[in-house]
Amino acid sequence: MKSLLLAASALGACFSPALAYADNATSVDELLVTGRPAALALDQAAPAANRLGLTNRETPATLDVVGQQRMQVEGLRTSVEAFNAAPGVNGGTLPGSVGVTSMRGFTSAAIAYLFDGVRVTGSNSSIRNFDTFNFERIEVLKGPASVLYGEGALAGAINLVPKRAHLGETNGEALISIGSFDTLRTGLGGNVALSDTVALRADVSLNRSSGWVDDTGSLTRAVTASLLLKPTERLTITLSGDYYDDDYSTAYFGATLVPAAFARDPSNLIRNSQGLVLDRATIKRNYNVDDGEMSSTSWQLRARADYRLSDRWTLSNELAWYTADRLWKNSEDVTFNAATGRLNRSTTLIAHDHQYWVDRAYAAFDGPLLGRRNRFTVGAEYSDTHFVTNRRFGATTPVDRFNPLRGRFPEVTAANFPGAGNRVDWTSDATSAAIFAEEAFNLTTRWLLVGGVRYDHVKLDRRTLDLNTGAAAAFGQTYDPISWRVGTVYDLAPKTQIYGQFSHAVTPVSSFLFLNAANAKFDLSAGDAVEVGIKSSLWNDRIDLTAALYHIAQDDILTRDPANPALTVQGGEQSSKGVEVSLSAALTDQLRIDASAALLKSKFDTLIEAGGLDRAGNRPPNVPEQMFDLSAYYSLATLPLTFGATVRYDGDFYTSNANTYRVEARTVVDAQVSWRAPFGRLTLRGRNLFDTLYADWSGYGATQVYLGAPRSVDLTLVRSF
Repeated sequence: MKSLLLAASALGACFSPALAYADNATSVDELLVTGRPAALALDQAAPAANRLGLTNRETPATLDVVGQQRMQVEGLRTSVEAFNAAPGVNGGTLPGSVGVTSMRGFTSAAIAYLFDGVRVTGSNSSIRNFDTFNFERIEVLKGPASVLYGEGALAGAINLVPKRAHLGETNGEALISIGSFDTLRTGLGGNVALSDTVALRADVSLNRSSGWVDDTGSLTRAVTASLLLKPTERLTITLSGDYYDDDYSTAYFGATLVPAAFARDPSNLIRNSQGLVLDRATIKRNYNVDDGEMSSTSWQLRARADYRLSDRWTLSNELAWYTADRLWKNSEDVTFNAATGRLNRSTTLIAHDHQYWVDRAYAAFDGPLLGRRNRFTVGAEYSDTHFVTNRRFGATTPVDRFNPLRGRFPEVTAANFPGAGNRVDWTSDATSAAIFAEEAFNLTTRWLLVGGVRYDHVKLDRRTLDLNTGAAAAFGQTYDPISWRVGTVYDLAPKTQIYGQFSHAVTPVSSFLFLNAANAKFDLSAGDAVEVGIKSSLWNDRIDLTAALYHIAQDDILTRDPANPALTVQGGEQSSKGVEVSLSAALTDQLRIDASAALLKSKFDTLIEAGGLDRAGNRPPNVPEQMFDLSAYYSLATLPLTFGATVRYDGDFYTSNANTYRVEARTVVDAQVSWRAPFGRLTLRGRNLFDTLYADWSGYGATQVYLGAPRSVDLTLVRSF
């Protein structure tokens, strides 16, 4: 069976990869009943990739769009599931940074996360595993995006776009779903056209589950709302407010490896030379303290105004404010103690108080220059971040692997959290002022040149207080990076474009909000990327195809001085190269195929770690080098039924820079049947049908991995009105 599934995945690679259903698909049923054209969003606007009004087809970069229609068709319930549906993206659920991804060989601070086009400083800390019901689409821009979003977007940017109000129609949708692990998911929302010039939209969702691991219940809630005003033909104003909260009761912090001699049911999921295995007998055990907590609450308010000065000039201003409180109070790191046969546990309490605001203003021109069409944008951006975190690190009682007496989180005192650095309060203030410009100039009607440049002035101030030692420190740094890109798009035919792009981007050596005094003195790390590709629609638009080749090289990552390994210096290098292909094909009026493939090679070119250990040639952690997806949907001609299946293959990955522990590749199969009933669309879906044991991420210790859910089933009813 495994070979059959791998063959299906390979077939998906030959087909190439699909992944972005067009946002203007008129209904989910039109995607399920496939007598419509293919569904990659090639002719849709690409706001995540440019501010010039270019479409995906005109953009010299890879942009994948996972729209709400696709989320419903494939049963993508959360943002992490939607991330995994994009070609070449691997998403995980590391509790300390919920919703992390790897993309094109990079992770963490090299990927920017945006909310409705706004990037919060420290975005990899603010991302959560949102319910997808509230989102219109998720845009995944591959490759350096610092020209648009500043530092920290070397490998790409992911933009989560909530549903927003629109003029001209009143409609709504309700969703309810029940499934394994006591899961309940509900959503209700709609758009109301109050007049020809005013529209209101609001959406609410709730997602509750007991979890597949013991005592790991979760609850997420979201409210997104927007008001659209068009007081004149030239002026459009959008006001929006979004609220999200989540509460993970005694969250799951992964499974730990043990010596094979101590395992009752050893698995071969993780290969290593240390004789450690994952014990199937304990994978559902929770070793967190009984009163563990992981929660967050966030608000974002946003106002955007667009004013058309003339047929050629438009002025835009975006103002956004964000605030969030987050709390982690858990036993996170769990390691096996061979001397006692028990599990040693850490204790961690981290609290975040995070505020951010940004104002972005720009002017856009679309008109002739030297007899050719020219699109031009110039603007400025200012942002301010205030971030306070309390951090406490200690240990608690060891537990038995099979019958853990988990206990409660210890009182936060110096005695329970002893030692320097284990009771610390941090405050970070960061301001950024930027100017930017983009241009798209038609050399001919078929040949487009695209370029952009951005200058940032970033000022960082940090204050720390060690409550155990009484030591206080204040330090800061300023950065003045310049990011740029230049590209071209050529029309081989009206629906076939080839493109190329070269980009230069910057990223901090670690997140600005968490830089310590030693790391703050270093310059930003820089990266260059080149990409070439093709985008095409064929066979009367029944087939959409995209393909891209790329190479990314990052310089000046932190490494150790070869002559003195105790000294941290800049000078390390990391690189990746690969190919990505996407395809969507409506083969008949009843059968559609969507597929994707991503093959890459990622490595540290230069990296020395503590003790002089040379990691050159090793692969960065949590980076699979092969990813394939294949989905097929068949609608009966005589009955309102559609059958579908999805096969996803992700290659192996390592859990640390040392590449000591290799997590084996996985193939996961889902299947569904959907009935277009008079009362709505009813879908029965089976997930991980073959009950594959797999891990999707690692973190904290190299011997701790986060396992995917076992076989499950859910039943979902969606009704439009």
